[in-house]
Amino acid sequence: MLKRMANWFDDRTGYRRLLDIYRSRTVAGGPRWRYVTGSCLLWMLVVVGLTGLLLMTTYSPSSTNAWASVHFIEHTAGGSFIRGLHYWGGQGLLILLALHTLRVLLAGVYRAPRELIWATGLLLLPITLFWAITGNPLAWTQSGYGQIQVETNIIASTPLVGPVIQRILIGGEELGHLTLTHLYVLHVAVFPLLAFALLGLHVLQVFRHGTAVSSNSEADDTNLPYWPHQSLRNIAAFAVSLAIVSVLALVQGAPLDAPADPTLPSAPRPEWYFMFLFELRRYFSGDWEIVATLLIPLGVLIVLLAMPAIDRRLPRRLGLAFRVLVVGGGLAGWGTLTYLAVDRDRHDPEFQAAQATARQLAA
Repeated sequence: MLKRMANWFDDRTGYRRLLDIYRSRTVAGGPRWRYVTGSCLLWMLVVVGLTGLLLMTTYSPSSTNAWASVHFIEHTAGGSFIRGLHYWGGQGLLILLALHTLRVLLAGVYRAPRELIWATGLLLLPITLFWAITGNPLAWTQSGYGQIQVETNIIASTPLVGPVIQRILIGGEELGHLTLTHLYVLHVAVFPLLAFALLGLHVLQVFRHGTAVSSNSEADDTNLPYWPHQSLRNIAAFAVSLAIVSVLALVQGAPLDAPADPTLPSAPRPEWYFMFLFELRRYFSGDWEIVATLLIPLGVLIVLLAMPAIDRRLPRRLGLAFRVLVVGGGLAGWGTLTYLAVDRDRHDPEFQAAQATARQLAA
């Protein structure tokens, strides 16, 4: 009877053909633990998406009700854990995306015919960052209110289009109810559609061209089935990632500061992944601010998108050295600027006093 039901379902849907695509997938050169980043990233995105859908059932995108609805979620059965899982899952998503991008870049597996895999995966990084930015202020807390001020001011420094984008984001000249509704639509509809469209194209290309062997390695004709050889590694790695996120959600939870109030003193800062840009702006003031907010980030993105063309013209060893230089220089620049920003705040009495006041208000 089960076989007849399976045959009937296959006749209507063709699911066996789709399963055969997965079953026939192989791992060139054999399974590797370093290949798990892509799978972990995909399933962490599913976790963030599902927890976000659950939060949507109770959240109210209104400047008068947003904080109260989040506070209510925190005090419902399982609400604090779900919100914590969404928050820490989002942090983990950004880290996994960065690790996956660095792994692919170092391995140099973006050469023809995988250029589209590289481009779609790389463009997911800025989209995911902006996706996170639109979600941070939705609790309408004092810190979220300050963050969206800082981040929209960074956007507004872009000539011509910057001020227009800022007005669209905040819904006018000042932060208010329209700011939340605009950010909410961007966070739950626009950016998810963009991200999943890019991800869909990315995954289709991966299945079409298969897993690539690192260009640093010698040729290896070993081809093993993806299931179970690589799949079990993926499951184990994701289980560890999910366990870490779950422990943080249970023990630490998601932060909930005092409700937003522009009359209260504050020292707004962007999230940790944008602190480097916050610091970089200090060195390009006035008309030169565009260098920090647009030209440098855009230049880095263009160079990375052009890596398949650049690497193709270099000998293998020189190409590897260039990729190591790009990764090392990028990490050193990001790390140094982030450290300088954090260290300056640590030794700033006014900022520390504002943080202490924010903690008292939150309590």
